[in-house]
Amino acid sequence: MKSVTIYSAVMVDDSAPLSVHEMACLCEQQIDWVVTLVREGFVGVERDVIIAETSPERWLFASAAAARARQIARAQRDFEVNLEAAALMVDLMEEVRQLRTQLEVYQR
Repeated sequence: MKSVTIYSAVMVDDSAPLSVHEMACLCEQQIDWVVTLVREGFVGVERDVIIAETSPERWLFASAAAARARQIARAQRDFEVNLEAAALMVDLMEEVRQLRTQLEVYQR
């Protein structure tokens, strides 16, 4: 008997931002986790939203925020670290990528 694996995908771009519920689902986390990400400044919301004065239900996330949140969730899970350490790891990985890009440009 053959087994069948079904995958689903959600296209995320700046013209179709994610809600807080979609972001939590995408990261396989609870909504409180996403709220903490935003309130701690690890991930930003779209538009000029005042976080403290706006309900999380009204927050929208762009694709860059979704990618960053997924990376943080993955680092937290894979390395069994707290949220702050996972966000720092993602920051450092991003910085290394940027430095490598600059080095490639410089070497040309």
